[in-house]
Amino acid sequence: MMPDPENQRQRLPIETFLNSIEDSQKKKTYSYLLSTIEPLKSIIKSRWYIPDGIPNVYIIKNASAEETELRDFINQVQIAEGLLQRCIECEQQATQTIGQSQIPRTLGKLSIAKISLMWAYAHEAFHYIRRHDLVEKHFGNDPSTRHALEYDADLCSAVTIYRYLQHYSSNKSALYLKKTLVQHLFWFLRIEVDRNINMPMQGSETHPHGAARLWDFIGKLAMSHDLIEPDPNFATPITRSHFNELSQVLIDLEWRYLERSDIKNCDNLSPIASFAIENRELRYTSARHARWDEISPLISSFSSLRRNMVSNDQSISFLGDIFSLPRKSSTQSIT
Repeated sequence: MMPDPENQRQRLPIETFLNSIEDSQKKKTYSYLLSTIEPLKSIIKSRWYIPDGIPNVYIIKNASAEETELRDFINQVQIAEGLLQRCIECEQQATQTIGQSQIPRTLGKLSIAKISLMWAYAHEAFHYIRRHDLVEKHFGNDPSTRHALEYDADLCSAVTIYRYLQHYSSNKSALYLKKTLVQHLFWFLRIEVDRNINMPMQGSETHPHGAARLWDFIGKLAMSHDLIEPDPNFATPITRSHFNELSQVLIDLEWRYLERSDIKNCDNLSPIASFAIENRELRYTSARHARWDEISPLISSFSSLRRNMVSNDQSISFLGDIFSLPRKSSTQSIT
C-alpha cells in the first residue's frame, strides 16, 4: 500500500496530476503511458454506441493499484497512481523474463505497460458503458451475475484493444495482431494470478479466477473475425486454428514466466495449466457463461438508452420483464 496522507491523496485530471509530479523522469514516463488513453477512447467511441459519453479519467495520487475504480454516477474512471507503477512493473517483468529483444514494440517503448493501462481503463469504462450497475439492480449481486458482468467487461476490453491494434497496424495479419496482444497483456493478467494465489478456482464472490480470465481472453480473440460474425461456438476452422495458436503463445509465456520465477517443479503445476485441466468439463466456467447468455440481452438494451431513462426501479423491472430473464438470489453458488 502506498502512503496515504490525506493532504496528498487527491483525485486529479491527468494534466493536473502530471503537473504535480516533481520528478521529471517519472513525469515523462507517466505522461507517455497516459497518452494512450485518448486514442483508445476514440476507438471505443467509433465502435460502440455510447449515449451518455465515455468515462473521463482522473488519477488518484498516492493510491494503491487496487483503488482504481469506476465512479459510475459521475462517469469517471479513477486510475490509482499505483496502477501506473504496476503497469511499468509488468514491462520490467517481461524484460527480465524473455529479454528486451523478444518483446514486440507494437506501440513503441513501454508497449506492455501501455496495453496494460489500456486494459485497466477499458475494463472499468465498459462497466459504465454496458450499464452493469443497472443490471445488478434488476438481478441482484449474486456471484454468478457478478462474474458474468466481469466476463462482459473483459470481453469488450479484449476486442476493443484488438481493434485498436488493427487501426494502428493495418498492414499486419489478424493472427499476428492477436498473438501480439497475448504477448503484451499476459504479464498484467498473469501477475494478478500470483497476487490472488489462494483464490479458489471457482473465483471469489465478485471475480472469476485470474486463470479463467486469461483463457476467456484467449477465447474472445480467437472467435473475433473481420469479415464474418463472431464465432462463440468455435464452429469454424479459422476460430479453432486461432485458438490453438494463441493457446500455444500463452503456454510458452507461462513456462518462461515460471522458469524465471523459480517456482516450477514436477509437483507444482502451473496455475494456468491446472485451471485448464480442472476446467475440461467447464466445471468452473459454465455457470458464468450461462449467466452471461441470460443477461446479455438486457445489457444490450440498457446500454443503448440514456442512463436517466433506465436508472429507476420501474424501468429496470419493465425491461427485465420484457425479456423474461430470471433474477438470482444473493446466495446462489457459482460452482
